[in-house]
Amino acid sequence: MSDMHQRPQRALCQRMLAVSAALILQSAVAGAADFNILVSNDPADGTRSVNAVAQPAAGMSKIVNTTARIVVSNDLKDSMRATRTSENQIIVGPAHVMASALSHGYALAAVSGTNAKYALVARQGIAKATDLNQMRLYLPQQDSLRSYVGRGLLEQEGLSLKAFKKVEYRNTSGAGLIALDLGMTDATVAELGEAEAWIKAHPGKAVIVARSQDIPAGHGMAIHKSIAAAERERIARAVVEANSPLQSIATLRAVVASSEQAYGYVASLGIVTPDKLIGVQQVSAEQVRDLIAKRSSNGVVVVDTRSAREFNTERVAEAVLAPYGEKSLKERDYDVALDDLTAIAKLDRNLPTVFLCNGAECWKSYKASREALKMGFKTVYWFRGGMPEWRARGLPTLRAENVAALEKR
Repeated sequence: MSDMHQRPQRALCQRMLAVSAALILQSAVAGAADFNILVSNDPADGTRSVNAVAQPAAGMSKIVNTTARIVVSNDLKDSMRATRTSENQIIVGPAHVMASALSHGYALAAVSGTNAKYALVARQGIAKATDLNQMRLYLPQQDSLRSYVGRGLLEQEGLSLKAFKKVEYRNTSGAGLIALDLGMTDATVAELGEAEAWIKAHPGKAVIVARSQDIPAGHGMAIHKSIAAAERERIARAVVEANSPLQSIATLRAVVASSEQAYGYVASLGIVTPDKLIGVQQVSAEQVRDLIAKRSSNGVVVVDTRSAREFNTERVAEAVLAPYGEKSLKERDYDVALDDLTAIAKLDRNLPTVFLCNGAECWKSYKASREALKMGFKTVYWFRGGMPEWRARGLPTLRAENVAALEKR
C-alpha cells in the first residue's frame, strides 16, 4: 500500500488513540458507579453542621466526571470506622478522622484552619496528670477531637479512663472549664489558648498538667490512593479554587510539605489496641491465608467481628460473621458487661478460631479474642491487622457485587 493511502489510516489511528486516552483519563475516577464523599463534623468543637449538599454534589460530579454522592455525618464513631473500609473516595473531616484515613490508604489533598494545641486542665492543687487517679474527669462528646486528644494525653501519662472515679461526657466543649469553676469536676480538656485565657481570668482555680503538640484545626480532605495520582492532584487543585463546590462545606487550601506531620502526631495519640494479648497467638495476613489453606486438616474458623453491613460490603471470602456488640470504651480496662457477646458465644470452642475486624484501631477483635479465652476456646488467633492489612496485601476478598453474582447462579 502506498504512503498516500497509509497517511489517512495513520491519522485515523492517532485520533482514535487520542480519544481512547481522553476517555481513560475521564473515567479514571469513575471506577465505581458513584463517587462517595464523606463529610464528618465534630459538633463538640463547634464545627458548623452542613445540611444542604445538593449543590456541592452537583459541582463535584463535574469535577470527578461521574455522579458524586456527599454524605454529611455528625457520627464521629462511624466516620472513624469509614476511614478503614475504603467505602469513600474522599473524606473531609477533623484531625483525628484525617489521621486515621491517612493510615488506611488515603492521601492528604487539602486542609482548612491553622494548627492548635490542647491542654489537660486540672483544679488547683493537682501538680501532675498522674495525681488525677480516682478523681473526676469531664470530656466533650465521646468521639470528639478534644476527647480523643485528652484520652491520648492521659494514656501517655499511664492513665486509662478506668483510673477515674467518674468520667462525664457532654456535647459542648467549653462547659468543662465551667464545671471546674463550680467544683463539679477535677479535670477537663480545652484548647490551649482558651485554657490559658480562662486561668488568667480565674486566678487560683486551675492549672495545666499536660499539653499536646500542634494539631490541625478545622477540616482536612483526603483522597483514596486507589485513584491515580494525576487524578488526585487534579481534584486537589479543583477543590481549593475559590469557586469550588466544597468551599461551601469547608474553606480548603492546598497542602504544603509539612502538612502531614501534624496528622502523624495525632495518629500517635490514638488509643490503639495493645500489640500483645497473653494467651493468644497474633497472626499476620499471610499466616491467616496459610491457616485457611490448611483448614481441611486444622478445622480453623475465621471470624469477622465487624457489623453485618461491613461484612456484606467486603470480607475475607472464607470468613463467617459473628458481630461483637461493642458498647464498652476502647481501652484495655473495658467493661465487658456493657458488650453483647451473643454471637461469639455461639461459636464452636473446640475449633481453632481467628478473630479479625478493622485493624489496630478497631477493638472488636481484640475484645473477642480476650473474651473467647475466658469462655474456654482451645486455640485463639488474633489477626490484629484485620481487613486493612488483608486488603493491602492484595489477598482475595468477597465483595457485595460478587455475592450478588454468586446468588444468581
